[in-house]
Amino acid sequence: MRKELQIAIVLLTVTVLILQTSLVVEPAPVGIPILIDLTHAQPSSGIDIIMRMVPEAQWYILVKTEEDKEALSPMIKSLAHGIIVGDFTTVDLGKYRIEMIIIGQPQALFTPDEVAAIVAWFTKYPNRAIWVAADSDYPAQGSETAQQAVNMILEALGASLRLDYVSIEDHESNALKPYRVLAFIKPDPEVSVLGYACERVLFHGPGGISWVDEAGTWHKLTRENKPKNAYVVAITSSKGLVAEHQAEPKGITGKAYTPGEEGVFTVMAVELIEVKKGYGRVIVSGESPYGGYQPLTTWMYYGFRISGPQFVRNVILWATGYMGELRAVETIMSAVDEKLATMRGELEKVKREVSATVGGISSVAYLGTGIGVIALIVGILALIMATRKPK
Repeated sequence: MRKELQIAIVLLTVTVLILQTSLVVEPAPVGIPILIDLTHAQPSSGIDIIMRMVPEAQWYILVKTEEDKEALSPMIKSLAHGIIVGDFTTVDLGKYRIEMIIIGQPQALFTPDEVAAIVAWFTKYPNRAIWVAADSDYPAQGSETAQQAVNMILEALGASLRLDYVSIEDHESNALKPYRVLAFIKPDPEVSVLGYACERVLFHGPGGISWVDEAGTWHKLTRENKPKNAYVVAITSSKGLVAEHQAEPKGITGKAYTPGEEGVFTVMAVELIEVKKGYGRVIVSGESPYGGYQPLTTWMYYGFRISGPQFVRNVILWATGYMGELRAVETIMSAVDEKLATMRGELEKVKREVSATVGGISSVAYLGTGIGVIALIVGILALIMATRKPK
């Protein structure tokens, strides 16, 4: 009898332990867990817009002190899923299941321990994303700390992309001043969905995106000259201009860009970094989605209506792999590309048939009709894509 009692006690103990364990297991988050950094002296302007543009996310704000937490606007507090006091060395990113980190225009350098914590989080699993944003070298904040801080993270992650220590202006596409760049959202084909429903976005005094090769040489990032798995996202017009405000000895001289240089320049790009059996996504921009003088989330500036809110949503949907309405856009674009390929083949067939036929007015008319029909179909497809709105 005593033996049976002992067995019963053991079974009861095991049952209680199982129940206790099950009670402390947290359910998987319903939304996409995304962390926004405010521990490097960044203003919080624009964060409420980001959170409202991506309601599917579970937003966490990282602040340095309780005073910083209290200073946040009531809107940010109401929209945030959680406000965490600490820094990257103290916050348990795994506990919150963070899938994306956004670091906008840091005004303080990262400590080695912070860098190590970010790298450990990013490389633990594939499909995580980090968006690092800087600024130009205009001395509004007194230094080029933002570029230095961003480059610290990029180098540690093994990325090729860098923020150069210059300013990019645009003397054609701007909001009344060359430094108020209205950049064109024209992504490379591999990331074309980032341009959905977007035309131009405000990059207020942006820095230029560059890349570093294996020998340590810096290069301007262009569609023709870029590292593997790196893609251009936002560019200036052909009237882009490089300026430099803090060259040596008072600052850091530009590595890839030359002051006075004109042309089309990249102000935002993305790079895929190999992580285990997949990839992590790194977004690099010469302007910040929040904070700064005037963030990317701006929808109108000096009378110019721009695509800031929609663009930031596109970047976050793509970066997290959630995609949302971008999935439908991707499907439509694929169908359009397929249809265009078919129509090109038909056009070539028409040309061959016409050239093989005795020339005459009827042949010319036939060719003109064929081209007209193809143009009409392309126009209808373009209209459908242009008028499609997010759900």
